[in-house]
Amino acid sequence: MRDLTLTQSARAARNAGSIAQADAGAGNSAIKLYTAQGGTLLAVRQLAKPCGTVRPADGRIQLTADTANDVVAATGVAAWGEWVAADGTTVLAAGPVTDEDGNVSDGVGGLTPTGDVGPWVLQGTTGTLLYEGGLVLLNTGLIG
Repeated sequence: MRDLTLTQSARAARNAGSIAQADAGAGNSAIKLYTAQGGTLLAVRQLAKPCGTVRPADGRIQLTADTANDVVAATGVAAWGEWVAADGTTVLAAGPVTDEDGNVSDGVGGLTPTGDVGPWVLQGTTGTLLYEGGLVLLNTGLIG
């Protein structure tokens, strides 16, 4: 089967709907980082409301972090990330976490290559190892 390519305007419309779904509810949309799919929650990065905008140039979502910096709740290796809606439970996007080179921390100071860069990328000198009390910052935040 051949891949279907969305036009920029179709991608923008789809992504505008994703932003609206993410912001529906009393809370704020967030990015959650876990030790594994279904694993222990390590960190949450709250997003602003609205949680993002659609970039006119390419129709992608540019997520916007809340003004307060969130703190890592527990030390561990982040291996799975989820973008959740303002209701706190609806998962909008999910996938593996890697560093910028496609590595995952082994938990003892080393890095294990995954062969690809994940959809959730952590920057820093510790790979995907997070330390309790550290800050959870958002740099680029592009989706779609």
